[in-house]
Order: sequence, then C-alpha cells, then structure tokens
Amino acid sequence: MPDLPGPSTNRRRLRTELRQLREEAGLAQAFVAEKLDWSVSKLTRVETGAVGISVTDVRALLGIYKAADQQVDQLVSLARRARERRWWDKYKHYLNPAYQEFIGFEADASHLRQYQGTIVPGLLQTEPYMREIMQALSPVPVPVATIDAMIEIRLKRHEEVLGRDDPTPFQVVLDEAALRRPVGGGQTMKAQLEHLAELQDHPAISIYVLPFAAGPHMGMTGSFHIMEFAAALDPTVLYFEHPKGQVLLRDDQPLIQQYGESLDRMAKISLDGRAAVDKIYEMAKDLA
Repeated sequence: MPDLPGPSTNRRRLRTELRQLREEAGLAQAFVAEKLDWSVSKLTRVETGAVGISVTDVRALLGIYKAADQQVDQLVSLARRARERRWWDKYKHYLNPAYQEFIGFEADASHLRQYQGTIVPGLLQTEPYMREIMQALSPVPVPVATIDAMIEIRLKRHEEVLGRDDPTPFQVVLDEAALRRPVGGGQTMKAQLEHLAELQDHPAISIYVLPFAAGPHMGMTGSFHIMEFAAALDPTVLYFEHPKGQVLLRDDQPLIQQYGESLDRMAKISLDGRAAVDKIYEMAKDLA
C-alpha cells in the first residue's frame, strides 16, 4: 500500500468529515443548501461521494458549520489531495466513475480479498485472456482501440498492486467454473491456467480453488471484492460486479462483515497451496 492514501480514499474521508460536522452542528441538509444557494440534491451527492467538491465549496460549508481554524486547514488540505491526479486519469474517457473509484480504492488498500465465480480475476489474467473476455462480455462490438486501452489499464493495475517491492496481499477464491470455461479456446485457456498455477509462488498472492464437489455456497449469488485499509478511519469496502461491467460500493459495515465471514468459509472448503496448483494443472492438461 502507498505511504499516503490516494484521491479515492481522501474523498471518502472528506465526505465523511463534512457529513459529521453538519450533523454535529445540528443542521438539516435543506438549511445548509439554502444558505449556499445549492439544491438539496447537490449537498446529498457531495455527502454520499457521488460528486467531487471544490476547495471553495469546502470552505463555504465549513464556514456554515463554524469549524475551528485548525480543522478548516486540515479539511482544505484533504480536499486538495482528493483532487490530485493519478495514473488512470489519462484513461478517464474509457472508465465510468464507479470503476475509477474502484481502481483508486484498490491502489490504496492494505489487503485485497475476492471471490470470482465465472472468470479469472482481472489482476491475474494473461493478455490473450483479457482480449477475449473483454469482447465476450460486451453486448456490442468493442473497438480494438478501446480493448487495447482497457488491457493497458489492467496491466497497469497489476503492476501497481502486485508488481511493487511491497505488493498488496491478494487472496482470491476461484470457483472451478471460472477455470473450466475455455475463454479464447483451448490454448489460450491452457496458458491462462498455467499462469495461475505459477502465480501461487508470488509472495502476495493466495489462490484458492473452490471445487464443484464442495456443493452450494454463498458465492453462487455473484462475485464480489473486499478491500481492507490500514488506517482505522478508512472502513473496509465491498464491491459487487454489475451486469454492465460496473462496480458498486456498499458502505454497510455489517453486510461487509457478513461477506468477509462468508469468504472465510468458502476458503475453508477450497483447495489451496499445492492442492490448488495440482487442480489447476489437471484442468490445463484436460485442455491440451
């Protein structure tokens, strides 16, 4: 994890602080919006993180909340850091806001956990697999330039998260179904499986294979990502995968805990270590 959090984490900290200050001041959203000549929906979007907020607007809010000078300085600094540019900014026209936020949290996380039931996780995909799956999951033809850009993004994510000297620990539970479907044909899938088996030697990656024999499990409702952070003021986040390829954040901590516990149970009934590698090589051999 980077020494300092990036814009996504800073935006979340900022909106949390602003909402808490308003509530501590005992002010209704409608009152604050009227004072600033805003719509209530604008203030709601700011407090939920649906939109960003300028330093000028932060100062205006803090004036209404009668924040102390030291707190004003801290939150203005936070607002500036929340607007810093990151490597994915140059790809913004390819990425919806939810996915940009996802990449930001992924970059800031101290621990990544994931269940994937249908495809190999993006961080672990080979380039040929990426190209095939990106086109296959789209209901309409995707321009080659767009696919090339999305592959660059995915490879850059891998470099930033797992390719550093201090890679982010990444635990993934993979359903056997995700490994059995031959994306791109036998040779492409065989190479992908062999790549997964080799990744078990990566110091930060733990791959679990959830076999068909394990029976039904909670992951059958859909794939999900859990991102944990080192700082106590940054709660764990949970992302669900959307049919359109988007990812949606859920801030419900009890729900996130339930998903974390479910992932623990799924890992316990999965193959790991040498058994997982042997299973993956067995499936690769079936494709030869």
